[in-house]
Formats: sequence, C-alpha cells, structure tokens
Amino acid sequence: MNDTTKGYLWLFFTVTIFSTYEVVGRLFAEDIHPLWVNAIRFSIGGLVLLPLALKNIREQELSLHARDFLALFGLGFLNAGVCMSLMQYSLRYTEASTAAVLISSNPLFVSLLSIFIFKEPLTKEKIAALLLGIAGMILVAGGIQAESNLGPILATAASVVWAIYTVAGKRLSQRYGSLVSNSLSFLLGGGFLAILSLALHLPLTGIQGNNLLLLVYLGVVVTGIGYYAFFTGLLYLDTTIGAAVFFFKPVLATLFAFLLLGEPITTNKIAGTMVILAAMGLVMPPMKKAARRLLGITSNS
Repeated sequence: MNDTTKGYLWLFFTVTIFSTYEVVGRLFAEDIHPLWVNAIRFSIGGLVLLPLALKNIREQELSLHARDFLALFGLGFLNAGVCMSLMQYSLRYTEASTAAVLISSNPLFVSLLSIFIFKEPLTKEKIAALLLGIAGMILVAGGIQAESNLGPILATAASVVWAIYTVAGKRLSQRYGSLVSNSLSFLLGGGFLAILSLALHLPLTGIQGNNLLLLVYLGVVVTGIGYYAFFTGLLYLDTTIGAAVFFFKPVLATLFAFLLLGEPITTNKIAGTMVILAAMGLVMPPMKKAARRLLGITSNS
C-alpha cells in the first residue's frame, strides 16, 4: 500500500468519525447543557492526545511560556466554548443533518476571512462561491420542519466561528505543531468550561447511563482518535487535498441521521447540499477544476 492510499484511508476514517458528531450530539441535546457537553468532550479528547503532544514537545524541545498557554487557552475557548457550544445549542432546534451541512460550509467563510486577514485576492470564484453558499444554506434551512430558524442560524454562526478558529489556529499550529496546539487547547478550553459550568451552577442532570457513554464516545473517538487520524492522514497527503476529503461529511452525516435518527432526506436538503459542495469546490484547490466545469466558470484566476 503506497503512502497516498494510506493518507486517504486515514482521512476517510477521520471524516466517517467526524460525521457521527451531530447524530450523537442530537441524541442528548435536550438532556445535557451544551457547556457541560463540551467541557467533558474536549477535556477527554485533550487527555487522549496529551501523550502524543508531550512526545512532540520533548522531540522538538519546545519551551512553552505563560503567553503561549494564554494563546492556546484563547484558541481552546474559541473552539470548545464558542463554536461547539453554538453547534450543540443548534442541535436542540434543528436536525442533525442540517447542522452538519451548515457547519461543513466553513471553507466559504475561511476564504472570506483570508481576503481581509491574509490580503488574498477577491476572485470571481470566491464571489460565486459566497453567493452559491448563501443560496445553498437557505435551501438546506428551508428543507426542515422546525418551530423557528434558530437552529440553522446557530449552526451557521458556529460555521463562521469555526472559520475564525481555523485562521487563528493556523499560526499556532505552525509554531507548536497540530498535536500540541490541539491537545493543550482542548484541555485548557474544556477545563475552563468545566469551571464555568460549576460557577454558573449548571445542572449535571442527564450525564448518566447511555448519555455518559455517548459523551465518552465524543471525547475519546470523535475528538481524540478522530484528530489523531486526521493528523496521521496529513503526513501522507498535501493539506489542501486532505481538506477536500471533508466534502463527504455532509453526505455521510445526512445518511447517518437518516439511518439512526429517522430524519427525512428532503429534496431541498439534497439540492442545498449539492450547491454548498459546488461553492466549496470553488475555494478548495483540489476541487476547483471540477467546480468550474460544473458551473461553467472559465476564469483563470
């Protein structure tokens, strides 16, 4: 088996694991407060990755100071405290498949942020991608039966915050390595959420029985093993090519939600997902040619 095949197998394993998050989170969304969910999930995930992170620290002879831990705490709070709390709240008001599609649209917002932060050019593809992305999100949100649009709005907000997290975490990952930055930021972010939850006297009801097992699954498998598999896959593949594999997440998450939760696969949801995937293809290098042909865009930019 060559390295490229190994890389794709690791990343397909990763995206399969990540695609179960919304389904599992939906199962206890009404029972456990979102802050407790993320406090437990990210603390466990950080501990799973910690031995590998410590090994990297020793091998690279990294020296972490107070400002480094402060930066990693900020990254962890942005991810666990803001992004994933918005996501977990959204699962109270919308279907798991809808939330999965909307959070997966974050490359569109990364592309938009890169224009302002990294001074990247505003191309025809980026403009088309953003317009298509908005149209796709509206289609997906309109294809569900819900009391309000609060769920899709929260999931879209989570996607925006995830894009900010991605941009902010890029330099930290370059400085410390992905395993170190993720493990420590998970632990710091999750630990802070646990302290905050206790200070706010948030109820611990629901953290028992099957719900506790599902929380452990999110921590160990989705957050711990999932991120390890992702990093391992990227050892064999270019990062941008690896990221393109995550185009399968909305499809897999929708399938899992149908099989495990009985969520309907509506025409609007299928159409919206396809539009969002086409939009993301315009801003993801490995998929640009295919997306251009599909949408009839001939720009060479």
